[in-house]
Amino acid sequence: MIRYAATQQEAEALVEEAVADWPPLPGLTMRANAVRLLASMYHVHGSTRFPRGWVRPAMQAFIAAGVDCPNARCWRSYRSDVQDNPGSFLSTKGTPTHLLRQMELDLLAE
Repeated sequence: MIRYAATQQEAEALVEEAVADWPPLPGLTMRANAVRLLASMYHVHGSTRFPRGWVRPAMQAFIAAGVDCPNARCWRSYRSDVQDNPGSFLSTKGTPTHLLRQMELDLLAE
C-alpha cells in the first residue's frame, strides 16, 4: 500500500472536521450516513475532489461510531452519485438537505 503523508493528513483532517459537524448516527441507513458525511465534507472542502486517501478515514469514522460502514467501492460510488445529482438524496432521512441544496446550486453554476 502506498500512502502519501501530506494528502493523507489532509484527508484525515477533512473527515474529522466533517464528522464533528454531521456525525454518523445509529438508526439511519448506511446510505443516509454516507451522504451526511459526504455533504459535510463538501461543505468543509468546497469540492467533492477530496484529498487522496479520504476513504480510509471515512471508514474508520463509521467503525468508531458503531454504524454500518460501506466498503471502499461503495464510498466512491456514493461520492460519484452525490457529485452528479445531490438532489436525488433530498428525501433520504437524516441527510443535511440545506447542504445538498447548496451543492445543487453550485453544480448549476458550473
